Amino acid sequence: MATRLLVIEDAFVAKGPGVVLMPRFTAAAPPKGKFPVQLRFADGTTRDVSAEVDVAHMRGPLPPYAMYRLHGVTPDDVPPGTELWSVE
Repeated sequence: MATRLLVIEDAFVAKGPGVVLMPRFTAAAPPKGKFPVQLRFADGTTRDVSAEVDVAHMRGPLPPYAMYRLHGVTPDDVPPGTELWSVE
């Protein structure tokens, strides 16, 4: 069963390949490596792409946070409000 992973607030280019998505989230055991996901746009269209999870460790008592990184798209391809879904 497909699961909605994120409603995208922002997409931008950061250090490394691909496009990073906001908001960030906490992840106890994120998947390793690339995996398939689906973008669902407000107009009802979809696009299959690959993603990976970047985990950042902060100093101090804050838990690690994660962000999705998409491959094969530009920030303009991922407008705010787009939904990111798992692919089964």
